[in-house]
Amino acid sequence: MKRITRSYSRLVMFGSLCLLAAGLVYGAYQTPAAAQRRVTFDFVRYTQNKPFKLNTLPTTAYGPPWADIIKQPKSNMLECRGNTAPIALCYYSGPGPTAPCIMDGLGIANCTCYEIPAGQTYYVDINAILNLDVYLRTVATCGKEGERCAPAGPKEAPVCDVINHNLLIPGADLISTFSLYLEKRQDRYPQFKISLTECPSAAYAGCMTAPCKRTGKIDPTTHLPLVQCGCPVYEGPYQIGQEISKTDCRLGGNYVWSAAFTPPPKP
Repeated sequence: MKRITRSYSRLVMFGSLCLLAAGLVYGAYQTPAAAQRRVTFDFVRYTQNKPFKLNTLPTTAYGPPWADIIKQPKSNMLECRGNTAPIALCYYSGPGPTAPCIMDGLGIANCTCYEIPAGQTYYVDINAILNLDVYLRTVATCGKEGERCAPAGPKEAPVCDVINHNLLIPGADLISTFSLYLEKRQDRYPQFKISLTECPSAAYAGCMTAPCKRTGKIDPTTHLPLVQCGCPVYEGPYQIGQEISKTDCRLGGNYVWSAAFTPPPKP
């Protein structure tokens, strides 16, 4: 009887250790910041209390919309063609001096970004649409991962038309999305080469579909107008779209990188 009891105790202990190990493995692939879905910011400075519903749904298991999660790059990044409105490109924003991102202490990073002229193809992460109604319409048309819309599918995403008519966030002059406009000019401007750097968990600016205002300033290098975007701040692991030293992942003071996160494949 004692032998059976000892064996049972060892089995229970072994099972507990297995569950603990499984939990650690699962946790490694989940954001430790799921509690960050609590909203710590607002866009009142843009909307001036005009009707607007912020999307607070857990669009992925890794974080809320402003975490800018890209699970399936081929389908999550919705292609918007033939646009009739300029967009803001915050992909290269961070430490400055031209395009800094500075946290305001109220959950927003004020990021200086490049205004990309109308007529250029741009891309929207379906998981990062900050307007709730537009997100729900886009998912209904494109599928949860965006598989039914361009470039993976034949349809154009509803979010594209909304951005083209500047209706995504009331009060914004333009919206932050992603574009290859500057990357295609890296022969003239090598600083715009795309090269991802993995960074450990820290605060970063989630600029996808964030509202922006024109500043009236011009970048002397690219001759593009500079705009300021209100990018929600999120904390977690992230990737920067430039080749930097890992020691530069964390910026000093109130500066943060404009970034996003593509989770690693699950084992």
